[in-house]
Amino acid sequence: MIETINPIGVVSDEPAQKGRWYTILLVDDEKLVRMVAKRRLSKLNHRLLEAENGKEALAIIEQEKVDLVLSDWMMPELDGPGLCEAMKQDDRYRSIHFILMTALDQPSQIAEGLTRGADDFLPKSASDQEILARVSAGLRARQLFLDLEESYHLITEKQTQLDNELNSASEFVRSLLPQPGEVAPGIRLSWEFLPSSQLGGDLFQVTEWGDDHLGIMVLDMSGHGTGPALRAVSLAMWFKGAHIAKSFPGFDPGQIVTQLNAENPMTDQGDYFTIWVGVLQHSTGKLRFASAGHPGSILVRNNAPSEVLGQKSWPTGFSPDEIYQTDSITLMDKDRLYIFSDGIFEVENAESEIWGKNRLQEALEKVYTRPMKLGLKSLIHESRAWQADGIFGDDVALIGLEFTRENG
Repeated sequence: MIETINPIGVVSDEPAQKGRWYTILLVDDEKLVRMVAKRRLSKLNHRLLEAENGKEALAIIEQEKVDLVLSDWMMPELDGPGLCEAMKQDDRYRSIHFILMTALDQPSQIAEGLTRGADDFLPKSASDQEILARVSAGLRARQLFLDLEESYHLITEKQTQLDNELNSASEFVRSLLPQPGEVAPGIRLSWEFLPSSQLGGDLFQVTEWGDDHLGIMVLDMSGHGTGPALRAVSLAMWFKGAHIAKSFPGFDPGQIVTQLNAENPMTDQGDYFTIWVGVLQHSTGKLRFASAGHPGSILVRNNAPSEVLGQKSWPTGFSPDEIYQTDSITLMDKDRLYIFSDGIFEVENAESEIWGKNRLQEALEKVYTRPMKLGLKSLIHESRAWQADGIFGDDVALIGLEFTRENG
């Protein structure tokens, strides 16, 4: 059964805590005891419900939002400790403050009650002042939990909103990436791009520069978040612009990287980026390249050992007057050029051993006979399998270009 006391109009010696109304459930098989408890607790000006035993109390809790339970120990059908145990094992009710009352004041009984989940313990001989103080303290604890729960929900909602915004931003970044397939006569492109859980600053471009050149770029901004991502997007768009031919008529990668270095000093926050730039001439297969602190690309040849293309150098911003050199090599029929960010190989196994560039190079050689797209997926799988948890902590960009025609 449910009986309530309406707090409106009740003269109170102690106002409802912070103007809030709570619901207290009295559980006792003796009606007289419940009447006395109601008289005492009415001074708190809260809503009071009644139940004759633990079984009835559980039925009420399923229907009503209860904040505190004040329960007798000995009752038919389901006693106080049993009711407490049932509530504390249910995620829906475990935060309801539970006070056990008994006529006996034995340490062993107190210990049993607390062990079975009771939040507090009161002898039936307790004074009005003690009962009201314990109940008020219990309601404060309950309110603390409710406040924390509300904060958690707000944080969860904000996190969901942020995740949705980051997903939208990731999709936008992905939309800027070049389309796989034939990007120039005799040159096919495939790639795998796995953004980390945080918005990062890895991006790449493969775009035509003039009638006979293909511009190739991969960069890695330091840090994560919207700032590095926006800087990466800005640079990626810069590489697609027609101003490249005007500013660098010879399409010299060393000059391009040198200018980027001069124009992008390290910020006060320590922001910088690494970059690899290549220019491939369609008609001759000649590849010129330069890098600033970025891992060298890997050229897997049809009938020759693979090579790493790129020398050790400063990332942009570390040395403003640095002059970056251009190197060159000629691609042959069926050669494959792979460029990537360090997220693919800087992964650790359970023994904290890094997979590393050497294993990456060996893996690229092994998948040479497979279609390039399948080979890239196999590389992602192998790198993931190396890791203890299989989760990439950084962005992963892995790009493959295959030179598929004979050169005169």
